[in-house]
Amino acid sequence: MTLTEVLVSPVILGLSSQVSFQGWSRTSKAALSSAHLDQQVQLLEQRLLASRRVLASASVADVDCRWDHEAVSGVLEGLSEDSYLAMPWRFDAAGGGLWLAVELRDPTAAIPFKRNQLFTPAGLGHCPREANDEC
Repeated sequence: MTLTEVLVSPVILGLSSQVSFQGWSRTSKAALSSAHLDQQVQLLEQRLLASRRVLASASVADVDCRWDHEAVSGVLEGLSEDSYLAMPWRFDAAGGGLWLAVELRDPTAAIPFKRNQLFTPAGLGHCPREANDEC
């Protein structure tokens, strides 16, 4: 081995080790970020499911299969607060539906996640079946 080879080989080894470490570091950060994002999306989906369940189990519709606005407000405001989620809701202009939006409040997220879902009293099982539907 010549003197040049002896001097160049540690430089090449050092550079390749540094590049390898940087690649590993980026991969590790991406994996952690992905795991955190998956956890937040799962939290969002759980909140949407919990909202659906509480609306389905509470008495929030009148006999004409329309929303009882005060009951819906009470049920949705009774859900526990979460610092990571915002949950705005509004009644549909036609009066038949309730729009529920669940979104992540993470300002560092590269992609903002938001889910909207329309709930109706009939869709949640609050409306009695009509006599001709029982056939």
